[in-house]
Amino acid sequence: MPDLSFATPVRSETLDIFHRVHHTATDFLSVAGRALQEREREANCILPHALKYRDIEGGVSTPLESRAAIHDPAQPFHEQLWITVWSQRSYSSSPSLDLVATITHSEIDNLPIFLWSSTDTSQLTKSYLAPRFNVIVRSMLSQIPATRVFSVFGPNILTKSFAAAWTAATGSHPYPRPYYEAALTFVTRETLREEDKTRPARQRYPFLIRRATLADIPAVADQCYEFAYGSDFELSPDDSVREASIYVKRGQMYVCEVELPNGERHMASICAVTRNTARNATISKVHTSSGFRSMGYAETLVRRVCHRLLHEKESRFGRAPLDFEPYDAVALYVAHENIAASTVYDRVGFQGLRGKARPHGVEDVLELGFENSIKGYW
Repeated sequence: MPDLSFATPVRSETLDIFHRVHHTATDFLSVAGRALQEREREANCILPHALKYRDIEGGVSTPLESRAAIHDPAQPFHEQLWITVWSQRSYSSSPSLDLVATITHSEIDNLPIFLWSSTDTSQLTKSYLAPRFNVIVRSMLSQIPATRVFSVFGPNILTKSFAAAWTAATGSHPYPRPYYEAALTFVTRETLREEDKTRPARQRYPFLIRRATLADIPAVADQCYEFAYGSDFELSPDDSVREASIYVKRGQMYVCEVELPNGERHMASICAVTRNTARNATISKVHTSSGFRSMGYAETLVRRVCHRLLHEKESRFGRAPLDFEPYDAVALYVAHENIAASTVYDRVGFQGLRGKARPHGVEDVLELGFENSIKGYW
């Protein structure tokens, strides 16, 4: 454990709470990496990003695009920070990592503030979180302009606790309507379900499930644009092409291509698998073109992608060079209001959906947007 003694403690009744600001992914992972790996599914918005940038910092890999070349100059803060919060019950005991908050960006734009706890969120209380988020908020305000915090995302209790501390410190309130209310769910080899042959057959065109190629970038970009259109985070046509290019070049995009009776081929559905770590893969985008909905293409695509991720050995972006083993689980977020998507994922084998019992690891998550901020994208 690196020396943490320089951090300024905040005295509470039973322990000292202190924080550390990490200016590189390498430094952040040197102290938090092991804890994140122990809860890597819950850390899917934080750990894969940090691993990617640690490789970039170490010269193992390079960004696909220059951040400086694509960043909006109106954005007030371009750097990345990771804040860890620790507690120590006595001077003779070792510090324990309690919380992580990230201030990071993608190749497209600034990302939300992502939150993670080393403790299962079902065990957390407001009284436990309040002093820790006060530490985080004070640290943020000493490092970044308040307008950088356009939204916060994490398990419900973490998001609400951060928002309370942020509003108290800045006067910036969350918008009344959350950006995203969803469930984190997952599928494993044991829960993955084959297609139900007893369901009535749907009329469909012949189709092919495959990994996207460079030639698919325009069609994938159209779907990325449609996916974001009308949401709180819309994409411009140029950024849609940029996002599609990144997914395809990294081998993270799978597609369902259909052949019409006249011989024309069209992309019916896409499935992006973009936040992957050693044992967990995360599906971050599933979309079907309007002309091909209610035909079961998305369900078939997601099922086959999950089967490939859970059963087949192959090299994948974000994994160690010689790590070819299948993943133990595939995770995704699904909005509570998206009944159609929840139904599809339930049929594939994702857990705790459609009112079913929730196993450990399925939890509600929340994204809140803030007033007086400059919106990024994710």
